[in-house]
Amino acid sequence: MTERITSLMYAIRFPVVFKYTAQLTLVQAGLILLPFCVALFYAEYTLALRYFAMSGLLTLMALPFLRLSVPGRIQTNEAFIITVITFLMGAAVMVYPFMGTELAFLDALFEAVSGITTTGLSTVTELESKPKSFLFARAWMQWYGGLGFVVLAIALMMGQPSAYRRLLGQEVEHEEIIVGIRSHARQVTWVYLLLTVFATLLLYLWGVDGFTAIVHVLSAVSTGGFSSFNNNLAGFDSWSIELIVSLTGLLGAISFPLYYRLYQQGFSKLLSVTETYALFFLILGVAVALMLILSITGGLDYLTSLQQALLLAISAQTTTGFSSLNSALLDPLVLGVLIFSMAVGGDIGSTAGGFKVLRFLILLRLMHDTIQRTATAEHAVCEPQLAAKAISPEEISSVLSLLGWFIVLIFASWLPFIALGYPPLNALFEVVSATATVGLSAGVTQAGLQPALKLILCIDMLAGRLEMIALLVFLYPKTWFGRRIEVK
Repeated sequence: MTERITSLMYAIRFPVVFKYTAQLTLVQAGLILLPFCVALFYAEYTLALRYFAMSGLLTLMALPFLRLSVPGRIQTNEAFIITVITFLMGAAVMVYPFMGTELAFLDALFEAVSGITTTGLSTVTELESKPKSFLFARAWMQWYGGLGFVVLAIALMMGQPSAYRRLLGQEVEHEEIIVGIRSHARQVTWVYLLLTVFATLLLYLWGVDGFTAIVHVLSAVSTGGFSSFNNNLAGFDSWSIELIVSLTGLLGAISFPLYYRLYQQGFSKLLSVTETYALFFLILGVAVALMLILSITGGLDYLTSLQQALLLAISAQTTTGFSSLNSALLDPLVLGVLIFSMAVGGDIGSTAGGFKVLRFLILLRLMHDTIQRTATAEHAVCEPQLAAKAISPEEISSVLSLLGWFIVLIFASWLPFIALGYPPLNALFEVVSATATVGLSAGVTQAGLQPALKLILCIDMLAGRLEMIALLVFLYPKTWFGRRIEVK
């Protein structure tokens, strides 16, 4: 059986990978020009030169491959490889500009990976003394990293649509709302832009200066969590503004294709979607649990406990990672609740990370059915269902496989932290936060963190953003070696 499967496997075709990676690289080159313009505006000319140099380098790298003649249809493994290379390149290209802000190479790499993966973990402490273009570039990376190079490439470059169909597979999973890949990309991009503009104007009307509003909205709508303040959202000193930023993150954690359905079918559609309904329910449940713990163990009054619990619940569940409290000082019970919330994450088809609410619901359904079968007739056929729809064997296999890899990665990443003497709960919190691309920290991530542990967290962030499978495909030898379909 194994031999028969092997005979049907094909390695990637390098011309195909080069061609479409080059197109995405050209998009990346254009995206870097915005931090370049910000650096010019604030007279940060040294940084501006670095941004421009990297944009030019990417352009020169991409141009020779754009003329390659390749088929419009690409293999699944080629789609994964293109995605991985694009994310790796997206992080690597910003290391040189970030080093211009007095960051060491590894810290600059950490910030870049955290940005492109929309995580928000940071080793930088004195943010308010950093150049404006650096603060903007981090948030901007989260914004376009959240939207996805793929959607941007299709919307802006209008290439061959069939070539990107597989690349968009995860973005549109379980959603059949737009006919055609180009149309899908346009609709999702417009939703993303409208949410960004609306939230920015709202913060501006609330008295937040333009630069600060833009930075926080770019990070919020992408569920990234980078702030321009040393003490994160507490820098606003206004609970209402903190709530606006947090709710923007919530909007980013809802499946973007759903917004088009809302436009077509009305607001009632929102709560009729099981995954979104469950997302709100989880946030409410986590908020109540946190409020009770904070009021009992944190010495806070009920109103303050409610306010902080709601912000933390939204931040963790949506994987945005904003906070107005020092997570390192929180009670272990609070950390435990947040670990669960971060691990589950937001909706499929959103910018949120984590295991995803829909997969969590499928897992609960499978657990329920396993128990139910003990009381069912021996020959009865019990087809697992969720929201009156059958759960296919492929979905079950995908959920269980991803869960297994999720657990393996977290456990393997957790052990080195324990071996180096970090408190087990704090270390687990940090690893889950990185893998779920959240950005909340229990005080472990800092400039003095051992280089090996910084690299582990970088791997966790990339694996979490790419949902593990893409990196595994990248490391699989038969992806690179073996029979290939001839490129005509």
